[in-house]
Amino acid sequence: MKAKRPPASAKRLTTANLEALGADRLSALLLELSDSQPALKRRLRMELSAELGAEALAEEIDKRLAMIASSKAKVSWRKRPEFILDLNVVRRMIAGKLADLDAGIAMRRLWAFLDLADGLSLRVKDPKGEVDQVFVAAAGDMAALAPRAPADIALAGEVADMLFKGSSAGGERLGPALAGFGKPFAAAVLTELNIRIAARPAFKPSARVIRAVADAAGDVDAFVETVSGTLRHDPGTAAAVGRRLLDAGRIEEALATLQAADPRNRARGLDGRPDPAAEPWYAVWIEVLEQSGETRAAHEERWAAFERTLSAAQLRRFLKALPDFDDVEALDRAFEVAARYTPFSDGLAFLMDWPALPEAAAMIQARRDEVSGEPGDLAEWAARLDARYPRAALILLRTAITILWTNARTRAEAEPLADEAEGLARRLGDLDGLESHEAFSLRLTARRSAPWKR
Repeated sequence: MKAKRPPASAKRLTTANLEALGADRLSALLLELSDSQPALKRRLRMELSAELGAEALAEEIDKRLAMIASSKAKVSWRKRPEFILDLNVVRRMIAGKLADLDAGIAMRRLWAFLDLADGLSLRVKDPKGEVDQVFVAAAGDMAALAPRAPADIALAGEVADMLFKGSSAGGERLGPALAGFGKPFAAAVLTELNIRIAARPAFKPSARVIRAVADAAGDVDAFVETVSGTLRHDPGTAAAVGRRLLDAGRIEEALATLQAADPRNRARGLDGRPDPAAEPWYAVWIEVLEQSGETRAAHEERWAAFERTLSAAQLRRFLKALPDFDDVEALDRAFEVAARYTPFSDGLAFLMDWPALPEAAAMIQARRDEVSGEPGDLAEWAARLDARYPRAALILLRTAITILWTNARTRAEAEPLADEAEGLARRLGDLDGLESHEAFSLRLTARRSAPWKR
């Protein structure tokens, strides 16, 4: 008689099932895994340190922050997700366990964490802003922690000193965090900062720093004062001023500010396309139109903005204003716009992110000679298309391999993708116009046997 098989639920990774293994077995497993996974080892040390108290955990966190700050190594696109996860683990340990143990100590570590951003911008490519979002979240953590670690108004001078001597990027990152301490404290910092500027005007911080503090203090006029008359004709700067005037309910002033820098009155580039840097102006302009009662004009501007930029946010707002069924037709038109968009990678990114996978696959096959993009993105999209649209997935994989193989420094990263592409080509069988894997390898490497098979 055959032994009865245990239920599948017994194999699932649940808290109850893991607890059933017992502390001894789990400890042994964690130790075994930690030998080959540095990130896990660091996390375990932090958890153990937390049991000893705030000072012990802070010391462990300080080690990791110092290691990240001192490293000069570049982070490849393959390692980027793991690195971002590691950053978030450290951030959450500070904002979570350390904050629960000692809010004041945690706040100081969050300041140190924010200081990592400048250095990391030189080491990690961040095309989607994923790394930046970690630091945006850290600033949010500071704001959330502020009620538990309140800043005394008497400390405004110390913060002003930091801003006066620090970088403009650091000042901007400080803005959202400073807002968490409340407008009175931010206003006190702004006053102290202005005292230092008056005393040493030649050494005053950049306008970006002053603007960040002005925003935290809710002082629109202080923000506007940093903008010269010449800059007020720049669409991007006008958008920043207009946004703050609009948020303060000063609609007429916002309208006048935007009209003085209208990018539609300027000559277009050599390719005939509007300047992408002017898009923030259009975004604020649409809101000003809406709040001024010009809803039809705002609706038309929103579709035009989508056609220029493929902004999913603008498209969703456009669709939301349409009656039933009209939005379905408009969405089909939007997909057609994306499928024809130049550059190719932007159009495909929109369709993959929406998601509109059938349209993305059709676009890839119709414009396969134009396929381009970051190898990491192409590989990720190929994985998502693999099951239902293998031909499109194969085209993306081969493009990623070609890009990686062209650069001697990234050739090793082509090897695992080449294995995936070979397996996908075999699964397809009939390539229907696409070259065989062997022909692709020979054309790419000019060698009869693929070098990644060494």
